[in-house]
Amino acid sequence: MAIKSSDQITVVDLTDGYSVNLTNDSFTFAGDKDGKIATQQSTTTVIQALRGDEEPTISVDNSQITKPSGVTTSWNANTKTLTITVSISVASGGVVTIPVVLDGSVTINKVFSFAIAKTGATGETGATGRGISSTTIEYQVGSSGTTVPTGTWSSSPVATTAQGQFLWTRTTIHYTSGSDSVSYSVAAHGSTGGQGATGRGISSTVVEYQVGTSGTSAPTGTWSTSPVATTAQGQYLWTRTTIHYTSGSDSISYSVAAHGKQGSQGNPGVDAILISITASNGNIFKNNSGSTILTAHVYKAGAEVTGSALTALGTIKWYKDGGSIDVGTGTTLTVNASDVTSKAVYEARLEG
Repeated sequence: MAIKSSDQITVVDLTDGYSVNLTNDSFTFAGDKDGKIATQQSTTTVIQALRGDEEPTISVDNSQITKPSGVTTSWNANTKTLTITVSISVASGGVVTIPVVLDGSVTINKVFSFAIAKTGATGETGATGRGISSTTIEYQVGSSGTTVPTGTWSSSPVATTAQGQFLWTRTTIHYTSGSDSVSYSVAAHGSTGGQGATGRGISSTVVEYQVGTSGTSAPTGTWSTSPVATTAQGQYLWTRTTIHYTSGSDSISYSVAAHGKQGSQGNPGVDAILISITASNGNIFKNNSGSTILTAHVYKAGAEVTGSALTALGTIKWYKDGGSIDVGTGTTLTVNASDVTSKAVYEARLEG
């Protein structure tokens, strides 16, 4: 039989995975100058777990935790907190492997690592520092841009009013040691530039229209400020744009559009037949549970076809995962989670 139309839908069965997290998966204990634990120290980590958006049961068998010598652990089932304690016999860092049992059946090993920080020796006393006690900024106008002026300096900026003058700035830094450092900067009073040429602006723009019989030569008749309709094939609508500049000059540009010829009428189209699949309970199962009803809707020329009209068009058959043997007939098909292994593609075909 010929396939008149078809549609597909993918049905998925999702199984949530476990994720386990330690709120504190590494820690550095304080050691002595030799890098050994000087006093017994402890830290804690909370074990968190999720399966999808749900929290599974969490259990830890303290006797199954693998840890270095000198390290002890303690599990609090109520708060899901593991306490790791290092004694003075521990001389180096290490790891603690924690078997976390989820929902009583799944075990995930989490690793907690620790290090020991060595206490450094006390350094020698540094030399006395030199700080800045104050800063003085002064100004003076001079006639040279390279030689510092020798007149009186002012604590307020001095205006340079003439071309060729230079504003000097002297910065004196006074240090707490009693010494000073002096630096200078200079800025010049620039010359007045020459006057620029007179600019040419646009004072106005005029757009006019005229119908002509040529697409290459502008018409010579009367131009109109309103668009003119082209009613006959072979006519051309010309547009003339005149830009008037403030300098008194103008510029003129033209554009042209043609009245196209009417095309011949096409053949009548065949009514399209389409199939669209909907699912009553969605198309995603979770943890191998649930069911959904797939419904094939047939449309001809945009209108849904049902009943005897649908029978006259053909038979709807359902196929799974590209198979050649149908798994059902009719407008509906019930799919259970047990029918799907991870994912399945169902296709509805209108055959006839």
